[in-house]
Amino acid sequence: MKSGRWWSVVAVSALALMAGCVGGQRKGGVLTVLIRMMPAQQRFFRDEIVREFEKKYHCKVNIATFNNEWDIERMLKLDAGKKVAEIGLVKTPFEMTHVLVEKGYMRKLKDIVDSTQVAADLAEYHPLAMALGMVDGEPYYIPRKLETRIMFYRKSKVAEAVEKFAHHKDRINAELKKRNGYGLPKGYVLEADPNEWDFYDLYVVGAIWANEEYNGVKVGRLAHRGARYGGTALTLVDCALQLGADKNDILRLNGDKTTEMYLWENMLIKSGAYNPGMWQDPWKGANIYNGIKDGKVFCAYLQQIDCFLVHGWEEDPAMPTYLPDVNDMGLCMVPKAVSFTMGSNGTPAFEGDRRISVGGWWWGIPSTSPNAKLAYAFARFVTNKENQARECSRFGMIPVRKDILGNLPQVFDQGWVGDIFKTSIDQISLQFDSQNVVTVPLVKQYSQVAQNMVEAWYKLCVEYDEAKEGRMNFAAMKMRLASDFVPKQKEIMGDDYPE
Repeated sequence: MKSGRWWSVVAVSALALMAGCVGGQRKGGVLTVLIRMMPAQQRFFRDEIVREFEKKYHCKVNIATFNNEWDIERMLKLDAGKKVAEIGLVKTPFEMTHVLVEKGYMRKLKDIVDSTQVAADLAEYHPLAMALGMVDGEPYYIPRKLETRIMFYRKSKVAEAVEKFAHHKDRINAELKKRNGYGLPKGYVLEADPNEWDFYDLYVVGAIWANEEYNGVKVGRLAHRGARYGGTALTLVDCALQLGADKNDILRLNGDKTTEMYLWENMLIKSGAYNPGMWQDPWKGANIYNGIKDGKVFCAYLQQIDCFLVHGWEEDPAMPTYLPDVNDMGLCMVPKAVSFTMGSNGTPAFEGDRRISVGGWWWGIPSTSPNAKLAYAFARFVTNKENQARECSRFGMIPVRKDILGNLPQVFDQGWVGDIFKTSIDQISLQFDSQNVVTVPLVKQYSQVAQNMVEAWYKLCVEYDEAKEGRMNFAAMKMRLASDFVPKQKEIMGDDYPE
């Protein structure tokens, strides 16, 4: 958020604070909530939830927004420096939860409400969501929603790619041989069902679509977020995790599995499989939606809420579909990870899995919150059964309440809505019974680490010049990461850098 806009929010909030006082005494209290939401969701949040809370608690709720999760820390620091802080509650992405606590920006819930009441309240949420809101065993956050990425695809375009594979097979095999030294994996078959795909299947369908003319143009039609922000970093982290990277592998930046992730990204870009709009525009979520609408994207990694927005609601003109045909939306868990590097037997050198980081959003109460008890009440109100069911069914949020997660068919419609929830729950359920929950690295330097990862993606994948420097391979990628980006990583991590 630009500084001018931030100070305008502060000014509006201050006026509202004055209006909420009579004779110097607060009438019900004023709460400023810092959020980031899609426009349609923010309208629903304001009109359907905030207004009900204001009536029930005889208070005033102001909404302030941030554009990038990396801005939250800056905004809280600015707010804490004021004579009277204003931000009372923050919708916090998981990757920032530990960062904000470790830097002293968030309060323990038991310092706001009696610890017995906190324990009783948190018991209403799924154990995974509750546990992820803890820092060093202490509850700091109230869960809002779980979040995961799944794969969106156009059913008709996948069917076309499968049909046309035989025509493209020899070309793809020859191109791959130049890049991985072998070609297509031994005995390779392009499955008709994307649920059976691995990373090589993504490469193949991307190479087919990029070399077929659609709407008079040949261009890559695979996509993920590509802007210099947290959404792109999360995609990169998830791919590394799928390949088997652990926290230290990612933080070293040139660990073997993280290097393999960058190699895959380089290959998908240089083969033309990705749509170049990803980095030319560059793309966030809404840009991918428009790419789907314009026939520029046939397959993409999307969050479950993205899928709701792409499909749209026929009865709501504020949420139109981005699909040429709403029945053409296909969804599945993310493809299985395999290395781009090939073994001597003609198969990938190693396999990963389909597990990606579990994340989502939590409600956090700043250390300087001027009305912490009201903030706590609001977070609980937003996530009561009725409000959570309404918001989740409307926008595809993965619920965090046990009484909803345990009764999904009774709470949500079937059809396309049920398909989104089923696929998302299937994806995230890989974490439910795991003794080793996969998350982004929970370090206080994560936001800077994420920025460094995105910059490495731009330089070594997007901007890498094959004509001048030759085709990239694993050894070259590892060396370039070490020389060009590990020094910055060490500067960011300091003594915490894992040698």
